[in-house]
Amino acid sequence: MAVGPDGAAGSRAARVLASVPWIVVLLGVCALVVLLVVALLSFRTRERDAAPQAAPPVFLPTVPAAASATGGPTPAGVERRSVSPRPSRSSRTPSPRATVTGSPTSDRTSALVAPAAPMEDPVSARYQVGTNGRDGDAAVLSIANESGQSVDWQVELAFDDDTWALRVGDDSGVSVRGRGHGEFVLSGTRSLKAGDSRTLRLRVGWGRSAERPLRCTINGVDCRIG
Repeated sequence: MAVGPDGAAGSRAARVLASVPWIVVLLGVCALVVLLVVALLSFRTRERDAAPQAAPPVFLPTVPAAASATGGPTPAGVERRSVSPRPSRSSRTPSPRATVTGSPTSDRTSALVAPAAPMEDPVSARYQVGTNGRDGDAAVLSIANESGQSVDWQVELAFDDDTWALRVGDDSGVSVRGRGHGEFVLSGTRSLKAGDSRTLRLRVGWGRSAERPLRCTINGVDCRIG
């Protein structure tokens, strides 16, 4: 009876049965590795999808310093500036407030210009009436230069309409001109120096030196009469 072949077949079957658990274990390990790789890949894909995308920068128009007060900025003058993230409350530091040291009232007062002092008349005159009669005292006209420089002078006298003559006792350097209707103009042929004075003796009409003028001015300023 042939025992050998049957025994060989039984041993092969036993070997196959003995190696089956290892094959199952190996297949299980491969399946676990595949599942682990798939899980890792899906987790990374979800992380990339869940990451927020960076928002595009926002640009705001800024008005240039040279823009006119009446019109808006031109398109060429608009600048683009990205908005920076706001600092946290902990990083903010309060800025010191500026203190006002001067008062606006004092600044306005100092800016005002002081009014100019009125200018005094550089030359003055006084008319003193004489006495009546051909031999009476002549009228006296006193002229004084109270300024610090030489000035030209002109005296205008107005009497009654019937006064048609006016004579100067010392006519050197004095010009007399009649306008008619009792008006006469006396002017110096040379300037009166600073601080100097001059006295003129006048004969009004024919022996009427006591004639009081209706008007007396020197360089447009009223004279003193009396």
